[in-house]
Amino acid sequence: MKAIVLKGFGGPEQLHVEDVPTPVPGAGDVRVRIHASGICHHDLLHRAGKLPGAACGVVLGHEVAGEVVELGAGVSQLALGDRVVVYQRRFCGQCRDCLRGRQDLCRALGLPSVDTEGAYAEYLSVPAASAVKLPDGLDYPQAALASCPIATSLRALRLAGVKPGDQVLINGASGGLGTHQIQIARALGAQVIAVTGSADKVAFLESLGAHEVVVADAEGFSAAVWQRTGKRGVDVAIENLGHTLGGTLRCMAMGGRVVVLGNVQPGAVDVSPGLLIGRRLQVQGSGSATLEDLREALALMATGQVRALIDRVLPFHEVAQAHALLEARQVNGRIVLSGW
Repeated sequence: MKAIVLKGFGGPEQLHVEDVPTPVPGAGDVRVRIHASGICHHDLLHRAGKLPGAACGVVLGHEVAGEVVELGAGVSQLALGDRVVVYQRRFCGQCRDCLRGRQDLCRALGLPSVDTEGAYAEYLSVPAASAVKLPDGLDYPQAALASCPIATSLRALRLAGVKPGDQVLINGASGGLGTHQIQIARALGAQVIAVTGSADKVAFLESLGAHEVVVADAEGFSAAVWQRTGKRGVDVAIENLGHTLGGTLRCMAMGGRVVVLGNVQPGAVDVSPGLLIGRRLQVQGSGSATLEDLREALALMATGQVRALIDRVLPFHEVAQAHALLEARQVNGRIVLSGW
């Protein structure tokens, strides 16, 4: 089969189309013909060698939708021809966390391109438990984004306890996570303040439902958010960038909740313990979704409450161009690969 192989750490030119062995499903597995694969910023960090455990000679990608074309022994919950989205991590299904529905906390969690195969390929073999059937009417490029970024964003907003009437700050709002968080927060009844680094993104973010858009400048964004909230601050913030956490904390109201979801420039950040104490802030991390989050995300998409934001669909062999566009921040939402 054809696959995109990372030949070495570096720029997009390190991604090469190669012929590799077609995976054979083992007991309890299914083989999926990949119809669409999204490109996440996580893929860019891996390609650049900035992730722990990152390796060369692997296939990237964890945002995938396709068709079941082969069943391993013992698989009964899926049938040939089923349209599915693949959960973005591998989990054991037997530990305490898996049994209580928190697959994201499984200690045996496998990472695509690190511990398991990636999705920039024609086929993928995965545990049947990781393949979730698609609702009718949802096409493959949209469905590829259901697990990450949509269900991942839903998990973060649920973790923050977003309630109707809350003011929610979304930092990095024009990225693949942020564009979907705006829609989900609106669906949950929140008032959304979107923060972006580009004035060109303002109208786009407003079209997604952001009530206010703040353009970060050399001085940051917290002073503008503070003024727009009447010097009260926001109830909830989703930090999608990581390195801007200090500014996000200064935007918070008393008793505010901050969820850190992104880390696009890995490294330490300054946090004031006095600010956490004085405003009684809660700060927590979030990562991949659970299977239940994924099913809920698919329902939100099928009912039109959340729309998958796809900037463009490119064939797999144009993956280098796709990575370059995403790295240059020249996209609104996600780029999806489909077709060879």
